[in-house]
Amino acid sequence: MLVLLCMNLWGKNPHAAVISQPLIHTSNQNFILKPFEKCLDHVALEAETFNSYFYLWDIYTQFLFDKTKTFLPICLLQPNNKKSLEQGISPSQWVTVDHRNTAYVSAARMYLGFDDTYEVFIHELAHFAGFLDEYPMRVAAAKYQCQIKRYAPNVIFESQLLGQSNHPYQQLFQIQLLSTSGTLRKDIEAFIFPGCQYLASTPRQYLLHPNQFNFLRFFDVAMIPYWYQYLWQQQVLTGRTAKLSTKIYIH
Repeated sequence: MLVLLCMNLWGKNPHAAVISQPLIHTSNQNFILKPFEKCLDHVALEAETFNSYFYLWDIYTQFLFDKTKTFLPICLLQPNNKKSLEQGISPSQWVTVDHRNTAYVSAARMYLGFDDTYEVFIHELAHFAGFLDEYPMRVAAAKYQCQIKRYAPNVIFESQLLGQSNHPYQQLFQIQLLSTSGTLRKDIEAFIFPGCQYLASTPRQYLLHPNQFNFLRFFDVAMIPYWYQYLWQQQVLTGRTAKLSTKIYIH
């Protein structure tokens, strides 16, 4: 019964049958994942108790052996107490277990609860690279997240898409979302960004990937579309990630 219910829910995905134009092919030589020799971002895992140590050690080992994340030039530092971490490699970002048991990111710091899974950790890790959630955000969060100056890798404003813009991935969005005549693709509704819909007035924004089943729409889902892998890698390789020395992104 549960299997049939899941199949029915999957079949009712409002965007599942509306993609009429092809997506960018992953063999496009202008946008391919690049090999790298070393980690550029180092993420500290702060463990001040036995429970937090064992919890973060599980996160650490899962990431270490996760072959689906080898596209990321990111290394996790072994869990340790704050004093020991500060004496080692200078970390780019910091992760700690929060007693409120709520997962969130503020600038270059991530807070996890003991109930948060590895998939939740990966979802939050993407926020360090500026990715926005692809579900409707609360007004308080949306007021900051939906600012046009943010240049989130997975979201572009319509004005940035159709006009002059400093958005780092404008070309990729234009290839994906515009027809050969330069107009919006016929099935553009499938790419509308829903994150800011609770704000009173926000210019239309679009996603690079259809708003479907992925790790940014559902924080406990493991699926990362190829183009989000590409964007994530580019954000790290080009230094467009939150650092402890700055406060670029707040989620």
